[in-house]
Order: sequence, then C-alpha cells, then structure tokens
Amino acid sequence: MSGEGANSPVQRPWRSLEELADRPEIHAALAEAFPSITAVPRRHLFKLMGGAIALAGLDGCERLPNEEALPYVEAPDGETTGKARYYATAVEHDGISHPITGKTRDGRPIKIEGSQSHPASGGATDAFTQASLLGLYDPARSGEVLHRGRPLGWDGWGEAIVRLRARNDENGGDGFRLLTGPVGSPTMRRQIADLLERWPGARWHEHRPLADMRRERLLLERAHAVVALDHDVIGPGPLQTFHARGWGARRQAFQRGDGSAQLFVAEPSPTITGVSATQRLPLREGRVPVLLQVLVRSVEGAGGAGDAGLTTPERQWVREAAAALRANRGRSLVTVGPHHPAATRAQAHALNARLGNRGVTSIALPPQDGPQPEAFEDLPQAMQAGAVECLFVLDANPAYASPAAARFAEAMGRVPLRLHAGLHADETAALCHWHAPLAHDFESWRDGEAADGSIIAGQPLVRPWLPVRSRGELLAGLLDDPREERERLRARWPQLQDETAWERVLLGAPIAPAPAGSPPPPVMVGSAAVRARQDHGELALSIRPDPSVWDGRFASNPWLQELPKPLTKIAWQNAVHISPALARERRLENGDLVRVSAGGAAVEGPVWILPGQDRHSILLHLGGGRPRGGPVADGAGFNAWPLVGARGEVVLTALGGNDPVCTTQHHFKMEGDEFVRFVDQPEEALPPEPHKDSFYPPQVSDPAWGMAIDLDLCIGCNACVVACVAENNVPMVGREQVAMGREMHWLRVDRYYQGEPDNPQHAFQPVPCMHCEDAPCEMGCPVNATVHSPDGLNLQVYNRCIGTRTCSAYCPYKVRRFNWFDLTGDDPPELKAVRNPEVTVRQRGVMEKCTYCIQRISTARIAAKEEDRPIADGEVVTACQAACPTNAIVFGNTAHEDTAVSRRKASPRNYDLLPEANTRPRTTYAARIRGGKGEA
Repeated sequence: MSGEGANSPVQRPWRSLEELADRPEIHAALAEAFPSITAVPRRHLFKLMGGAIALAGLDGCERLPNEEALPYVEAPDGETTGKARYYATAVEHDGISHPITGKTRDGRPIKIEGSQSHPASGGATDAFTQASLLGLYDPARSGEVLHRGRPLGWDGWGEAIVRLRARNDENGGDGFRLLTGPVGSPTMRRQIADLLERWPGARWHEHRPLADMRRERLLLERAHAVVALDHDVIGPGPLQTFHARGWGARRQAFQRGDGSAQLFVAEPSPTITGVSATQRLPLREGRVPVLLQVLVRSVEGAGGAGDAGLTTPERQWVREAAAALRANRGRSLVTVGPHHPAATRAQAHALNARLGNRGVTSIALPPQDGPQPEAFEDLPQAMQAGAVECLFVLDANPAYASPAAARFAEAMGRVPLRLHAGLHADETAALCHWHAPLAHDFESWRDGEAADGSIIAGQPLVRPWLPVRSRGELLAGLLDDPREERERLRARWPQLQDETAWERVLLGAPIAPAPAGSPPPPVMVGSAAVRARQDHGELALSIRPDPSVWDGRFASNPWLQELPKPLTKIAWQNAVHISPALARERRLENGDLVRVSAGGAAVEGPVWILPGQDRHSILLHLGGGRPRGGPVADGAGFNAWPLVGARGEVVLTALGGNDPVCTTQHHFKMEGDEFVRFVDQPEEALPPEPHKDSFYPPQVSDPAWGMAIDLDLCIGCNACVVACVAENNVPMVGREQVAMGREMHWLRVDRYYQGEPDNPQHAFQPVPCMHCEDAPCEMGCPVNATVHSPDGLNLQVYNRCIGTRTCSAYCPYKVRRFNWFDLTGDDPPELKAVRNPEVTVRQRGVMEKCTYCIQRISTARIAAKEEDRPIADGEVVTACQAACPTNAIVFGNTAHEDTAVSRRKASPRNYDLLPEANTRPRTTYAARIRGGKGEA
C-alpha cells in the first residue's frame, strides 16, 4: 500500500450534491452503464450518490486510483466489486500487538480474525481485539486539530511544532517532556531514542495505568499443574488469547489422556481463571504472600511447618497444590498477579526455578531495546516545581486513568505549553493548549511485539477518511523526519530491504522471531500501576480493570459497553461487588447504594452480590465515570481510580435507596437443573437419555450442519459474542433497553453456579440458536417466517415476519430476539460503513437469531460448486468458532462420522440442552470435567 497522499483531503471538483447531479457526464455514464434506463430522476440520483460520498476516501490496502465519489462504472484493474480482500495486520493493546487478518469489502474493513499462521494468535482473538473494528468507525473519534478548543488545522499544528523544534534545538530540549502510553513498537522506541539523542535535556515518561504484563511468557500448554495466586492468567487483557490458547491445548491433551491439567487458584473475587480452576480458594488480597510462603515450605518438604496461621480451607488448598507441584516438577507453574509487590513475585520465580519450570513453562523476555522511560511520578513533581516548559502527551490519558488524576491535572496547569494527541478529545486533551487527532491502528504502518515476543508488522487496512496522523508521523514531525511511515518501518529492520522478505512480512510472517528463553529480568511493577493494597481493618479492597472497558480506554465502544461481564452479566456500568456473607451481615441487596472510602478518597455506586467472593473483600472495576468519554460513555458507571493506591481503613457505608443494576441474567443458581453437566473423568459417560417418540419424521440431509460446544474448554471470555456482533450486524440497544431485557445479542454466555454461595462451583455455557430438528418455533409461527432448510438450518425469513413473537414464546431456549425499535436507521455514515454487506440489516418489528453464519456456509458452497467438489470438513467456520481461543466450539457437517463435529458429538460427555423438550437440537454440549489429574 502506497503512502502517497494518505492524509490528504479528498479533492472534490464540485461544491454540492445538487451541482454534481446536474452534470451531464454523470447522466451519460449512467446511461452507458444501464441502457434500459432512459432517465434518472435527481432525487434517485441523490440516494445513489449519498451512500457513495459517505464512504469517500475509503479504499483497499492496495491503493486504488483517486476517483470521484461515484459507484464504479468500470472497476479498476485488480478490483472486483463485492469480492472480499484479506490483509495481515495487527492491533495493539497495552503495548502488546495482536496479529490479525483484516477482511475488507470495496475498501471497507468489515471483519477481523486472528492470524492463522502466527503462534500468538492461531486464528483466535479476544473481545477487545474484535471490538477494535468498531473503534475505527467510532463517530466520536477526534477528527480535527484543536487549539484552545477551536478547530485550527494541521497547518497551525505544524507551525507550533516548528517553533517547538527550534526552541529545543537551541536549549538542548531542557524543559521538554514526552509522555506516552505503553510503547511496544521498536520503530517508535528508535524514534524516541533519536529524540533524546538530539535533545539531551529532554525526558521521556511512560504512563502505564496497569501493571506491565510483558515481562514473562507463560507456556500453559506445557504446564500440567498451575498455581495462580491472585492472577487471572486466562482472563481479559492483552495476553488473554495467547494464554487461553495454551490452557485450552493443555486441557484438550488431558482429555486425550496426555498427563494432567490441574489449576489451583487463590483469589479474593471470582475470575475467569478461578472459574476454570480444579481447586479454587477465596482469599483476601493481603494474604497472598502468607499463602505463598507456606506453599514454598510445603513444596520443599517442610510438611505443615509454619501453617498454624492458616484456616482449614487454606491449609487443605496448600497441601493439594504442593502435592501437584511436586508430582509435576519441570512441567508446572507458579504465578502471582502482576499487581503484587516485587518481592512476592520474585519468591514465585524462585520456586519455579527450584521446580525446574524456568525455561519450560515460564520464559522471561529480555528488556526492550532502546531507552527506558523515567518514572511517571517524577513528571507531576517536575511540573509542580515549574521545571517543565513543554509537555507532549502522546496516546495517554493520565488526567483520568491515574490514581492522582486531580493532582496531575493541577500540576499540568503550571506548564506553559501543553500538547496532546489521541483518538479522542479526552480528559487530558481538555487540559492542553493543542489537541491532534490520532490515527487508528488500521490506518497506519507500524510494528510491535506480540505475546510470544516476536516482532510483527501492521499495515493499514484503509486510507484515513479523517485528517489524522499516526504516533510515528507525529514524532517524525517533531524530529523533522520527511520519510514516509512505511519507509521508516523498513529502515528500522535492515532485512526488510529485501523485497521477498518484505512480502512475507506483509503476508503475516514475523519480522523477528520470538526470543529464546533467558534469565529472568528484575521483577518490577510500574509505580503508576494498580498495585495490591495492604489490609487495614476488617474489610479489604481489590481494584481491577473492567473485563469489558478495561481501564476506561474502551468506554466509547458500544460493542464493549453492552457486552455482559463474564461473572456478573452486568452491562453499561460497574458496581460494588461484595460477598453473600457481607451482604447478609450489612443487610444489603443487589442495587442498594453504598459508599466505599479509604484514605480520604471515596466512590459511590450500587451493590452487586457475587457468590464465591472472599467474605470481607470488596471488588471495584475501573473504567467507569468518564467525564469526557463521549456520548457512549456518558453516565456509564462510577470512577474507581481515586481509590487506587489509597491507604487506610476501608469503610463501606449504606446510603439508602436502590438503583437497579443493568444485567442480562438475574438468576445464576441451577436449582437442581442440569443446564451445565459435570463428570469426574474425561471418559466418564453421562446417563443415557430415555428415548422419546416424535410426530415429526426423521430429518435426513447432507450436509447436515451442526455445532458442538465443549464446556470443559469454555472460559466465558466473550470473544465469541463480540465476533457474532461484528459478523452479523447485531445492533446495540443501550442501557435502558438492556435493563428491560431487550438486548439483541444472537449469542449469550450464561454463567451458573452450584453448591454453597460462599465458594460454589462456577461454569459458563454459550447459548446460540439450537437449530432444532423438531423446532417449536416453526410450528408456532403463523406466517411461516421461521422454516427448516434442506440442510437442517432453522431459518428466519425477515420479510415474512410480522412480529407476533409466537416463535419466541415457543422457544424453550430463549435464543430469539425481537427488534422493538428501528435501531439502525439513524446511524451516522461511519456506523453504516462497518456493517457486513453479506448480512441483512434488520428493521423494526422482526425476530432475529443465530443463523450458524449462513453467509459463510453460502460462500463455501459456491466455492465448492465452482470447483466441482464437496465442501471440505473445516471449510465453514462460524464467527464464534473462529474467535474462540480454547477451541471450545466446533462446527461442521454431522452427516459424516469422520468430521470434527461428529467426532466431538460422539464423546460420552455429549448431551442435549433441555432434553425433556424433545426438540432434537443440532447444537449439543460436552459436560465439564471436575478434575484435572491424569496419569503420571
């Protein structure tokens, strides 16, 4: 993709649609293309051109000739209208790049998948990566340079940078500070090194709101026994896909009889890792060092020495965890959450070394090349002291995502010149003299470090349609570097001067391979990051990034705001999570308003009771309460950042009143039902279901599409849900409608528990349409809008549906959604551009549901017909299946016994959901396995 003119405005030789519609050459071109049309009314012409002009400036990753914003009369060479193109690229999260493949149609990126060829992805993604596509089209993205809140343009910015550069050249950069977010790009680090070399008096600070997760690579596929101490290893974050793929591979090996897959978790509040554990212990955060010390002595054979201070459940947990570690020396792992003190984490590293795990299940990554940033805390002190003349904030938001945001904002006021560049005009931008709009990852060339330590390249999927600049371009402008972004990338890596090597990189090959194992670096936790609190008093406080909006950076993304959180199914807000025991003690119910205070800081919000939480621990999620997060984030939750790092006694005060929490699931206990079934061993068979007769004749077809979901592999990460939204144009309805039970997700992930609320057994269950052979919805529909296809799919004919909702009433699985409102008609052009053109955009008053991604089935069927062959096994991959990092979902043709889906359905653990309904569903489940201990 050429870089020429990438940021130039679209040149239009006309001033208005009316003027363009009156041009005779337009009518002549239409007459030539459509001879049967004798005349085109101006009103119809406006309709045709309006959609085209809305997409002006969008084109594919191979730069096509600049044209007027009109539909193609003759397509350019190499371009086939309606044909998808795929490009290897990457998206960055907290300085870690995720390798992906971007799908474009007619110049518009419409879907992303994980890169099949890269080991850090293996074709899978997480919810954040899937939702990054909507971030590209966000209508609230910044699209103009602002000076003191008023539009000025890039020329004005350029003049300011020229003056700044001259000043820095004159005084060596004294008083100049660069503040960036996490930097994982080697090319960007080289630019920062050049800046510091040119201006020795300048300083670089890195704002990392959360602890650095890069330092260690965990190879969970090799770990037969894992002990996670307050570490959500496979939970949300930049490493989730890599770690979840590893754990899924280990769990599948255990199912085949290859060793063990034991997971011991001690944590204050349930996490994805804790729910997946074979042994889980509720434990307040401050007791992690104590438990680790006893575990070390127990592994070393000291018996029960030093465990007198442990409770009976803690002592039993340590005994079993130590036995598993001893039995799996050299293939086990002990890990502590990155927010815990360095000394605690170093103790875990030392135990791994004694067990022979270093270099096998845990590999330390070497420090990144280039300069190392100075402490973030030094910056506000320097600003307060008047030592900073100019502050350039690049892709960071410390005025919100910081424990001392108020003090930072106050100190910024003493800086004479403040510049900001970001995707949004956020809280920090509001405090700066200048704001520059930043390019999205899909609009720029860049490199980055993947989860496995390899270096990968990212190429743009689309030319920017907003006047934006990338991080690299802004730094290049500061340094007066005239090279194009792509050339700077190739210059950073000499091997890319070879055209063959460059082409391989553009196809997804890493620029540099993952480094081999190395000695562990010093264990450090960023001083500005969320850290473990010391206990003071009866209550303990834990603060974690939100599983949907992270530290607040994704608060403007409705796909993520409306995404139900894995453990609570809360959407569009955060809450004060407490244990059932504490709720009984304080007489609190869900939604009761409370105040949580510590060290002079306080937040207020509604209570949510979470089974499995430590008795006297309180959990808060970050990312809510954005004052300048845009219209989507407005009113979404409370801001927990002021309590990060607060010391002193934690106080929980009831305020009176109740504010119902917005959640998509209100009851979590199975109450004796077996929605999620359990077995003790992989080969244990479930009791056979009694045979039931049916009035329907047996359905026989080939292909016969079906799905199998292994609940032993599902971790409830929600990647499948967001992938379904992106693939099928599922609309978001907003908090008010979600609270009324009117969410539109075609796929939900239910969370259940069984046992005592203080420490129950948790489980996840994805629920798409079952595509029943004997479907009640088909029998109940009065207008024949829901019908059975010859290959066994339960179809919904939208233009027949009159919205009686009979099918929803008849469906025992409750997987159908009624479109109460016209949720998409008023969407701005940006949001219309993100839609998948292969899927109908539904209107008000129709039922919708999962279709098994029938558009992907059709694509495979057409390709097979053109090549005169049957559809191959694995050729059709649904969106949810493609995104799943643990391979929990398998789809295919059940008419043949040798397909992957048929083999999984042949498992003795396979069962139907709600068998008493006798619907003969095409979607089936495999029971979860309680244990994880295999043969030695």
